[in-house]
Amino acid sequence: MFSATLVENRAIIDDQDAVSKIHRKRGFGELIEKKLYLTVVEALYLSERGLIKVISDKEELSFEELLKIGSSEQNIFGKYVVFKDLKEKGYHVKTAFKYGCAFRVYRGSIEEEHADYIIDVFMEGEKIDANILAAHVRIAHSVKKDMVFAFVDSDNDITYYLVKRVTF
Repeated sequence: MFSATLVENRAIIDDQDAVSKIHRKRGFGELIEKKLYLTVVEALYLSERGLIKVISDKEELSFEELLKIGSSEQNIFGKYVVFKDLKEKGYHVKTAFKYGCAFRVYRGSIEEEHADYIIDVFMEGEKIDANILAAHVRIAHSVKKDMVFAFVDSDNDITYYLVKRVTF
């Protein structure tokens, strides 16, 4: 098990063996100056799988503590549930902050291909502004990606909706 140090909302790994196994072989995180920067969602997933332990103030954080720290991010638990589901289905998942959504999803290699989907996550019963949905679909269309909305219910089951823009 590798150690990651929590700094603000990122878990940072500087062990080069860990960087190789977690980033190069599995596609997690962002490599900056030989250090691997993981999002909270990635850290939650890797922590739950027993691949990393996240350290803050010299103490190992439990899954629940890390989730609480990440709760400043909207829908963090829903994002985690969707991230885990997509990873277990074999997709490569990266953040989609620049698109105003949760994730970019790749069917193939991240290095060799563009993302196939942009995904945003909503919890059951959450009020959603139709203008935001329309804006997401327009953005996805403009960058030649499919827009998927993931809805997580109270049992943590996920329903995915693919929404495309149609012009006549």
